Amino acid sequence: MPTTVLLYASAVGLGLHRHGEPWAVSLAATCTVFLPPLFAAVAAHKERFLAFSTASLVWSAAGLLLLPVYFPGERRDAVTTGLALFAGGGDWAHLAKSVADQLPDEPEVAAPELAAAMELEEPRLPPPEPVGDHEIVLPYEGEGRNLSIPVVFQHGDQEIEVMMMLDTGATYTTLSDDVLARLGLSEAPSDPVIRLHTANGEREAHILAVDHIWLGDLRLDGVALATCNLCSSKETAGLLGLNVAGGFNVAIDADRKEVTFSRRATFDRKLDIKPWLDLDASFSRYPGGRVEVDIEAKNTSTQDITTASAAVRCGERRWVVDLGRLPPKEEVRVRRKLPVHDACEAYEISLNEATW
Repeated sequence: MPTTVLLYASAVGLGLHRHGEPWAVSLAATCTVFLPPLFAAVAAHKERFLAFSTASLVWSAAGLLLLPVYFPGERRDAVTTGLALFAGGGDWAHLAKSVADQLPDEPEVAAPELAAAMELEEPRLPPPEPVGDHEIVLPYEGEGRNLSIPVVFQHGDQEIEVMMMLDTGATYTTLSDDVLARLGLSEAPSDPVIRLHTANGEREAHILAVDHIWLGDLRLDGVALATCNLCSSKETAGLLGLNVAGGFNVAIDADRKEVTFSRRATFDRKLDIKPWLDLDASFSRYPGGRVEVDIEAKNTSTQDITTASAAVRCGERRWVVDLGRLPPKEEVRVRRKLPVHDACEAYEISLNEATW
């Protein structure tokens, strides 16, 4: 019967497409196609040939109709391969293809088997470089610009460890009021106030000083903190700004998700000291072009400023005046003459360098 031949060809073609052994493919196809009708013929008490023929027709038709359920998209190719094998190749192969092309389109009752997902393998990384005494390697969380690292704050007897967002675009390190309270710090009217630029706009922020900040076992003393509740999140307590990160060469290892902080040869603490150092200057010009600058510098903090210098600018020219040591709550006055220069409309003075 044609339907039986087509089903048998399909079974053989499917087996060959799966690279089965020829004897196993032939045996499986023969058993699949002919055993059920044979059982029906044996079970019939009479007209066994009719029973075999009817069962073959029904079984073959059902097999061809149900084939797309288990082998979607493969019936036509399987019939072509099976018929071409029976015909012995050559011109008969074209006939086999034309017969298969006459089959009705497969019903969309199933989709091809999904490809298996690939096993995720962690990349093999070279061994890490040894860590020097002036370095610390910290794990980070997040990605892109949202990298957070563990930081320890210590003030008096209080010590807390929190996750801080590494933000090289922030000038000052920030903490929220509740974290500052846990350190025993709170705003006071005498605190310096700065204009803080945040993602939510510009706002005023009080500046407070914390005794120590630890990055691993690297310690910074006398660090300025800006109060900013909007700079914290559920994941981080605030921003780790340039007044801390600027003292290190920072290297990010994205493969290991680590940040390496290496101490710089020099670390200007100007950002931490600037809020507590008041600078004022007056300039005197004498006949003949001599110019003298009289600088008053007051340390309003409770810490000793060990070294400080002021920058004097006149147009494109710039000079540095050493202020020396500034004890806590004391004022220092320094008078210097400036090198000969062309007159300018106005002089500007600013903090050049400072260290605690």
